[in-house]
Amino acid sequence: MKLGSAILMVAAISLFAACGPKTIRKQPVPQEDAIMAVRLVVAGDKLLVEGKEHLAMLKYLKASQLNPYHEVIFNKLAVTYSQLRMYPQATSAINRSLGLNSKYAFAYNTKGIIQLAEHRRNSAYRSFMKAIELDSSVGYFYVNLGYLLIQQGRTEEARAAYRKGLEVDPGLFDSENMVELSYSTVEELGPEKYFELARVFADLGNLDYCLRYLGKAFSGGLSDSARIMNDPAFQGFMEDEKFLDFLKIHGVI
Repeated sequence: MKLGSAILMVAAISLFAACGPKTIRKQPVPQEDAIMAVRLVVAGDKLLVEGKEHLAMLKYLKASQLNPYHEVIFNKLAVTYSQLRMYPQATSAINRSLGLNSKYAFAYNTKGIIQLAEHRRNSAYRSFMKAIELDSSVGYFYVNLGYLLIQQGRTEEARAAYRKGLEVDPGLFDSENMVELSYSTVEELGPEKYFELARVFADLGNLDYCLRYLGKAFSGGLSDSARIMNDPAFQGFMEDEKFLDFLKIHGVI
């Protein structure tokens, strides 16, 4: 697809729902167009996992042109726009997705991620809660809510959200599907809140994620590193070789 055509389609998508979600009556599309749109979405999904967001966007845009009445396509387009930091376009795409299906839980989750990236935390909270209300069986909805609660300093509520996510999906943090869990476009939390996230995952017994956020805390300038040794949250890892090696590398022991 030529760049000029892509720009025109981006502009067209931006007009779909500039003023918020409005109910859109679905219309039939030719079967061959619907089939081709599905193929394009599958191709876009693969590109997105590979980190090729711009190419994924073009696939989703073409799919949305072939089938402009499918909420899943516009949700995926919104996810991609968000990862590209194209927030006005992401908002328009997610509004169309919700206009096509006002009870589509995944669209509310995506809307929350967009709002979180735009520092609209109260709105993001409502969107994540709506996603959970509509479908309480999706683990990463609770993870996204938990991340927001950490940002707001509501650590105990965040811990409860993460626990609920693991309750409904025990393999949640073993999944390779990180598209919905990507916070590359969201503001850095700062060393103290990364430390709190590390404590949450230590409490959950997840060493890898604990070390991930402890590493971010150190990179962000965590100064009182000795408190790790005295914090009850980390005591369960004190005989783990991987955890001890991490502490040695960062000069804690």
